[in-house]
Amino acid sequence: MDLELDLSEFCCLNEDCQDYGKKDKGNIRFKERYGKQNRALLRCKTCNRCFSETRGTIFFGLDTPDEEILRTLAMMPEKGSIRGTARASGHDKDVITKWLDLAGAHCQEVTDYFFQELELGQVQVDEIWSYIKKRKKT
Repeated sequence: MDLELDLSEFCCLNEDCQDYGKKDKGNIRFKERYGKQNRALLRCKTCNRCFSETRGTIFFGLDTPDEEILRTLAMMPEKGSIRGTARASGHDKDVITKWLDLAGAHCQEVTDYFFQELELGQVQVDEIWSYIKKRKKT
């Protein structure tokens, strides 16, 4: 068992599983570590499907450490351009563009979820994003 993971924070990502999307049901188990980033492979006891701890995030399938990706993306507003960020970070501009595309698509999915599933209005979604931004600073 991997003690550094809080398995209650994960849910099954198999849409055909009866525990799909349900956190803290006791069905998620640690299976093993894999890859360059030593990611956790998790298994749902209900449907027996396995998935990565980063599935559904911008980090899924990437070899660069999460902190490095976040640090590089955080440079964008300061540097003002992808090329400037590439020079400052040492990463190729095409790699940074890929990370931006992944982050943007993920933000869009979260926003769509707020609009459709929770039936929130634009102002409410903006307030949620503002709250998230403030929480990140603290």
